[in-house]
Amino acid sequence: MKNAETFKKSVSKINFRLLPLYIIFAAAMIVFLIKLVNIQITGADYYRSASSVTHTRRIVTEPVRGEIFDRNGVPLVTNEYSQALMLDYDALPSRPSEKNAAIAKLSRILQKNGCDINTVMPALGTYPHVAYDDEAMKDPYVRNRFTRFLKRYGLDTEITCIELYETLFGRLDLLDDGGEHIYDSNTEDMIIRVLYTLDVYDFAPDNPFVLVSEADLKLITEILEANCRGAYVKKLFKRVYHYPEAASNIIGRVGKIPSEKMDLYLAKGYSYDATVGLDGVEAAFEDILRGEEGVTVITEDEYGNITDSRTEKEAVPGKNVYLTIDIELQQTALASLEAQIKRIVDEAVRSGEPDSGEKADSGALSVVSLKGEVLALATYPTYDITRLGENYAEYAADPRKPLFDRSLFGNYQPGSTFKIATSVAGIESGTITPDTVIDDKGKYTFYEDYQPSCWYVRGHGKLNLEEAIGKSCNYYFFEVGRLTGIDTMNRYCSALGLGRHTGIELPETEGVLAGPEYAATVGDVWVPGDTLQAAIGQSKNAFSPLQLSCCVSTVLNGGSRYKATILYKTCNYSGSDEQKNNPVIIDGIDISEQTVAAVKRGMKNSKEWTSDTKNYKFDVGTKTGTAQTTKTNNNAVLVAFAPYDNPEYTIACVIENGAKGGNAARPVFDVISHIYGLDADGRPNK
Repeated sequence: MKNAETFKKSVSKINFRLLPLYIIFAAAMIVFLIKLVNIQITGADYYRSASSVTHTRRIVTEPVRGEIFDRNGVPLVTNEYSQALMLDYDALPSRPSEKNAAIAKLSRILQKNGCDINTVMPALGTYPHVAYDDEAMKDPYVRNRFTRFLKRYGLDTEITCIELYETLFGRLDLLDDGGEHIYDSNTEDMIIRVLYTLDVYDFAPDNPFVLVSEADLKLITEILEANCRGAYVKKLFKRVYHYPEAASNIIGRVGKIPSEKMDLYLAKGYSYDATVGLDGVEAAFEDILRGEEGVTVITEDEYGNITDSRTEKEAVPGKNVYLTIDIELQQTALASLEAQIKRIVDEAVRSGEPDSGEKADSGALSVVSLKGEVLALATYPTYDITRLGENYAEYAADPRKPLFDRSLFGNYQPGSTFKIATSVAGIESGTITPDTVIDDKGKYTFYEDYQPSCWYVRGHGKLNLEEAIGKSCNYYFFEVGRLTGIDTMNRYCSALGLGRHTGIELPETEGVLAGPEYAATVGDVWVPGDTLQAAIGQSKNAFSPLQLSCCVSTVLNGGSRYKATILYKTCNYSGSDEQKNNPVIIDGIDISEQTVAAVKRGMKNSKEWTSDTKNYKFDVGTKTGTAQTTKTNNNAVLVAFAPYDNPEYTIACVIENGAKGGNAARPVFDVISHIYGLDADGRPNK
């Protein structure tokens, strides 16, 4: 009874006017409870997917490029590594306002760390104090790029810099709905500069942009911790050239894929922004040095947060390349060329005699083993490959043409050095023997309409082959050339490699082997007198120093013509799995031991007869050539082999406007002395 009364009193205290609120509250609680159950149970899969993967992108990892060494393991080109801060197209927000915010965030961090972003907009200052960079605009490439940008946005090419900025504020969503600037002037300016640069550099999924090429650890850490959208870190390498002048013509450069070769490299699996060899050894051995690209897969949520990162494919380092070049020998050759050219000019000026070498200014020298290994390819003047970009205009304007590789591309008349090939053709064709005697009477009178004279106008008298080579008798070789005939003579010369590529992995000239076939290609008619001139290395004959070296090597090899090569060996980046490059015979013709011996004796005799060579004490064979280029100028040419009894190397040297063949002797003897540890006169160093 007491409980019933208590219940009645409690009910009487309830305010039934609030009952509707209680019902609404209870209903709301039931709805929330149902929603919670749905989220936790029935809707779990949906919300899990909504909060997970929104974007996946693949980043190409460039492989470590192989390094380059000389035959003795001396580093020629090595790698220096840096961390680059990159901007990825797919990861950067596409909405203009969000993209601006991402760039602004990056800009503030970079500015705080004292870093400059690699932008190329040709403008100075910040709005409203902006003006075009007139100095930059002088570059046609910069000007054309800027004009293309204006046309893309439909802007007048005569627009002022201030007008351009004011237009871009609206085009790039840098103003709010009320027309007010969203960012401070420095941030705003950086956004414009970055967006301009991305535009003109064709920023795309396959063409990321380098924000900072060398980013330190502090900056990288701050960028990553701030979760800057679109930014990622990429390991870059820079080539370090240890002999930038001595080996500039050999090593070559690396850079981005040239547009005309893009399809070729893409077909090989390269990425658009890959670094490749552009020329020289870097290009010749690209497939060896390159390695294989890796791939990293990045997963981000809808806010740009990285939720996963995995390596899809490991990058494979390129192989190291060891060249046949001896860099110390290369330096000796280059220094000796420079010194000898200066010496020739000084002596010519001192003597006061015209056309005695006062115009000498350039030259080249090659050293080749009998099996085709190239130990030196010196060309003078040379250039600093590390400064090629900044000094290109200066190098290109230099009348001495330092960018021209004379050792591989110089087409020089061989002069009397060609008499070695004429001798081989004469003996092996059965036209003469080493003992054949010809009476040099001074003037060669076989033809009525063309009667050239020997350089020794009084005539050398009766000579055999050895004496004719030694004294470089033109008359003797006029007769040998006429009797042999141009077709037979050229068949042997071609087999010796004259007028043909040497096979070296670098680009080179093919040269010119004078004869009816070549004459027809240039619209000339070959006449008998041309054969006489060709037999002594004149007419249209023209070869590179490397071809001349290889020709002499082929003779000394008994007719086996080895492929010229600059590749010594390769090995893995770690130094293992070494693979040697073996000699390869690419052509040849049978040359008897009797012929080889006769040519060797003749070249030894030539050394003893020539005033510039006879005092060198080491036993070698040489042959000089004085090649007339104009009525007043001659090139100095000399070929040699060493040592005499057991030849290992052949050397060819050309000095442009060097006056006489003997003037090319000093650089040749300097490299021989270097190889065999001799003093300047060919005596053993004490």
